[in-house]
Amino acid sequence: MIGKLTSVENDPERNVELVVTASEVRSVISDPAGTFDPRRIDHYEVSGLQQHDTGLVRLIFVLTDGQRVRFYCTESKFDMVLLLDQLDCTIGERRREVII
Repeated sequence: MIGKLTSVENDPERNVELVVTASEVRSVISDPAGTFDPRRIDHYEVSGLQQHDTGLVRLIFVLTDGQRVRFYCTESKFDMVLLLDQLDCTIGERRREVII
């Protein structure tokens, strides 16, 4: 399944359940599925955000134990930028690796 931004009227709303709090992050489309403790997120890998990129934009969490979690996928760069901003504001900034 691919996430899609459906509204930005109050807070970003998406077609899939996405939870971002100081104590947990969860996406119904993450692989592997589950709830993750933000303190275990070492950094992000982001693909598809370059100006020339078309198609899917993906966000992968790399956890402190090396596990990789495909957290969110969308066709909208704007959607992904909003999600990254939401993550930064809620759980703190993480290093980002742009995958080309």
